[in-house]
Amino acid sequence: MGRWMWLLVPVAMVAGCARVSEMRLANPMALTGADPATAEQVARRVLTEMRFPIEYPSARPGLVATGPLTGDSWFEFWRKDTVGSHQIAESSLHTVRRRVIVSVAPKGQGCEVLVRVAKERLSAPGVAPEQISGAVSLYDPRDSDLQRQDALAVTKYQWIDMGRDEALEQRILDRIQTALGRGAVR
Repeated sequence: MGRWMWLLVPVAMVAGCARVSEMRLANPMALTGADPATAEQVARRVLTEMRFPIEYPSARPGLVATGPLTGDSWFEFWRKDTVGSHQIAESSLHTVRRRVIVSVAPKGQGCEVLVRVAKERLSAPGVAPEQISGAVSLYDPRDSDLQRQDALAVTKYQWIDMGRDEALEQRILDRIQTALGRGAVR
C-alpha cells in the first residue's frame, strides 16, 4: 500500500461513520392543537414553495392534490423536490415526475396529516436496440437528426409507476410540521 493510501483509509472510515441517523415522522402525522383548515393552508403553501402545481378546485375539503412535477437534476440546486443524491442522479439521467396528495382530517384535539408522493418514470419502448450490435446504428452518421426525430415521434411514451417516494414524503411532513410550529405525536 502506498503512503497516500494510509491517509485515505481513516478518511473513508470517518466518512462512512459520519452518517447522521434521520428521524422518521409518522405518516399520517397527528398534530395536537392544530386547526385542520390551517394545516391545509400550510400544506398548500409548502407545496407551492416546492414548486408543485396545485390542482384547483380540490376534490373535497382537507385534500390537497398536485399536478406532476418533473424531478430536479444536478444543476438545479435551488429546487427541493428531490431528496438524496441517488434520486437526484436518477432524475438527471431519466425523466422522473412526482405527484403529491396531502390529506388533512380532524382528529381529537387537532388534526392528522397524511402525505403520499407517487413517482413515475418516462419510458419510450422500442427506442433501445435489441442487440448490442444494434447499438452502433443509434449513432450512424447516415441518419440525419430529422430522421431520428421522426422515428422518435411515433414512439409511444409511457409513464411507468415507480411506487412511493417516502423520502420526499418525510421532507414534506417535516416542512408542514415546522411551518405549523407544533410537535408531532408519534
